[in-house]
Amino acid sequence: MEISTLFTTTGVTDSERMLHTPGEFAKKNLLYVQEVGQLKSLQPHKSQREKLNSFLFLGVLSGAGTVTIEENEYSVKRGNCAFINCMQYYAHESSREEPWELMWVHFSGNTAQAYYDLFMEQNNRKNIFWQEQIKALQALILRLMELQKEKDLESELISGEILLKLMNECLFSVMRKGLANQEKYHKICNKIREDVNKNYRKEGLVGEFADKFAMDEEELDGCFQKAYGISLRDYIVNRRFTAAKELLRFSVMPVKQIIEESGIRNEDLFRKLFKDGEGMSAEEYRMKWSQWIK
Repeated sequence: MEISTLFTTTGVTDSERMLHTPGEFAKKNLLYVQEVGQLKSLQPHKSQREKLNSFLFLGVLSGAGTVTIEENEYSVKRGNCAFINCMQYYAHESSREEPWELMWVHFSGNTAQAYYDLFMEQNNRKNIFWQEQIKALQALILRLMELQKEKDLESELISGEILLKLMNECLFSVMRKGLANQEKYHKICNKIREDVNKNYRKEGLVGEFADKFAMDEEELDGCFQKAYGISLRDYIVNRRFTAAKELLRFSVMPVKQIIEESGIRNEDLFRKLFKDGEGMSAEEYRMKWSQWIK
């Protein structure tokens, strides 16, 4: 009987793929392969799917293209990888100028969702990540392709081990990046703290630091919060409040001048800081703490 072909990839891609139907043990207890393969794009075409009971690892071996996941579109190139929950809408398309070569594996299993959730948590809710050692992951994909030629429990057990290794490598990549970013941001925040301690009286410090370190103000505030447990804005206010208390205790400077000299520059805020922070007015604070008055 002649089989009708609904579509063909001839002239569109040069690909090799292996499909697999898991046995009962693998389906209940292991990560298991659904489809694994490699392709080289011969001309741009868009592949899109959604609502699949599957997870997808995809890696770009060469060239460039775009990966879209729900409403987010990412430009990707060699070394970029994606980890996708295929219940979501996703699509990918090769660049016309730089046709890509991809490797991928569709998989599922008893721990697939947990790995995906952990990955997303570690990668700031982003599906795309960078893998410097892309050839090492390619070796795992090629081994999975070989194993799918066998239809026995042993090959499924080994495939499960390789999928675990692949997932761990994905996690290690984003975790190492996270640690590097933490170190980088800690150095930035330490420099900012030193500058604030010296120049707390200056206006517009947050914007100045944001420009200097090419970060938006909210990101900078969050970075400082993670490093020191207090937002940058609150740290600046606290430093100015401390300066105001020092001037009240150790100088005869009038309160109005202290409001300016401390960098607070707002009388209502000045009064609120003393009420909330010390439970008294600035004048009462001076009377209680200033030795020269006694």
